[in-house]
Amino acid sequence: MKKILFGLAAMASLTLTACGGSVCDDAKDAGSHLKSVYESCGIDASDVEFTDEDVESCEESTKSCTDDDKDKLSAFTDCVNDISDCADKTQGEQTALLGKLVTCSGKISGLSSGCSTN
Repeated sequence: MKKILFGLAAMASLTLTACGGSVCDDAKDAGSHLKSVYESCGIDASDVEFTDEDVESCEESTKSCTDDDKDKLSAFTDCVNDISDCADKTQGEQTALLGKLVTCSGKISGLSSGCSTN
């Protein structure tokens, strides 16, 4: 279960590097929020980090993203920010978190080829 969550976190982290402008700052905030949620669910989040260098990379990669791509990325970060902390550290809570992350991932389907390959 934890490996699946880490996989989604890695995917989210890679996705968040394909954003731009204020979306990048929002992505950094969403990463911090996700780390907090992981910790509340009893998941080791020591490797979940969105650094200033990631923000710089994100801003550079936005040049290939359309306005529609940026809207989708904003919807993704908004979705991640809306995920609540776990009430306890049970497997049920961790499974619910996985479902929420999958739902958020759906927000970025259909990114343009230039944006999704960054």
